[in-house]
Amino acid sequence: MRVKFYGSKVKMVACAMVFMALAAGGLRLAQAQIALPKGFKTYNPPGYYVFHTDVSRHMLQQIWLRMNFVAHAYDQRLHAIFGGSVKQKQPFYLFKHRRDYLAAGAPPGSAGVFMMDQYGQRLMGDVGKHISHQTWHIIQHEGFHQFTFAFIHAFLPAWANEGTAEYFGEGLFTGNSFVTGWIPPYRLARIKFEISHHKLLPIHTMRRMPYSQWNDVLLGTNYDEAWSMIYFLAWANHQKYATPFVRYLVAYHNGVPSEQAWDHIFGANDAAFEKLWEKYWLTLPTDPTAELYARVQTQTLTNYLARAWALHQTFKHAADFLHAAEGGSLKQYKLPNRNWLPSSLLKRALAVAGHVGTWSFSKARIPHLICTMPDGTKLIGIFRLVEGQPGRVFVRVVHAKRGSIEAAAAAGTLTDQAPADDRSLDTVAR
Repeated sequence: MRVKFYGSKVKMVACAMVFMALAAGGLRLAQAQIALPKGFKTYNPPGYYVFHTDVSRHMLQQIWLRMNFVAHAYDQRLHAIFGGSVKQKQPFYLFKHRRDYLAAGAPPGSAGVFMMDQYGQRLMGDVGKHISHQTWHIIQHEGFHQFTFAFIHAFLPAWANEGTAEYFGEGLFTGNSFVTGWIPPYRLARIKFEISHHKLLPIHTMRRMPYSQWNDVLLGTNYDEAWSMIYFLAWANHQKYATPFVRYLVAYHNGVPSEQAWDHIFGANDAAFEKLWEKYWLTLPTDPTAELYARVQTQTLTNYLARAWALHQTFKHAADFLHAAEGGSLKQYKLPNRNWLPSSLLKRALAVAGHVGTWSFSKARIPHLICTMPDGTKLIGIFRLVEGQPGRVFVRVVHAKRGSIEAAAAAGTLTDQAPADDRSLDTVAR
């Protein structure tokens, strides 16, 4: 996110796809100024967003589906820290053609933009016909900026704002849940290199960096460092620093200067903090969140298995299911059915399935899809059918040293305790 100040006006420019939060009057003003192409329609489906777009129904549906889970994650996290909620649905502009996206005011070279200027706030995305994994990362990153501003009507310190946005940017979608906490192995390797070769800023310099300096540089290493700081504060030493970090954010939001709030809660010895942070990252194994990543793929594939089963397509072995999915013969719901899922999500899960483990079925009338990781950990994908329709889909984890799947089931650890999945989600045009 790039922030420029023009007197009392603020302009935010980001090489990312983002969203827009506007009061009703602000929305009318912004719409009066934005050059929109012919054919733009407004959609007001259930959830967090109002869409203005000319993209296809399939494209809109998959963005709406995923981003409502992402926005729910924003909402839960921000509510836990600051209380309150976003009261208004957030306008979201999506463009099919890049020329129209740029004509509407987006900066050249960007994939999306969240702007605040004399016309109000506007958020736009250049999505074309396909959304890559990197574009989803950008959407989720910038979506956090938009949601945070709508939530607290202010910005967090640059490092915390960008680092937390990156944390959400690395989140993964399963079709019925949004999972955060993943550490991509390639990014971990990069962090280790950057720390070992002194490519990153001292922690005290990073914490004090204003938006003006951040935006002047926009270095990838700064994003890496901010993300790694947020991850450390959230998860290191059995989440020892998570509660103090929340206290820091609340104090800052309540008007305490960032430096004063940090020193009061964490102390003024940044060198000691930096040593702990460096040690944490340098001593992590090559793929510390492999289980989480495999769980995401298991839940994703189980979502598609559940839909095929509900459509009376059954399989004797997991290999048969995967072969059908790869060959395009897997039965799936079509729009506008509420159980529809995008084929792109299935394609990505299939692309990595062989890397996360081996796949099998449990011996049951309605089988569980089991991913066995190299260390013996078993991830059990479970689905329920409710009146012939896909119901809850979730994953249970059985570590090799904790016993068999049968023992876990007998102990009650495979019972359906997943949160309710609100899927009354049908896009409504107006």
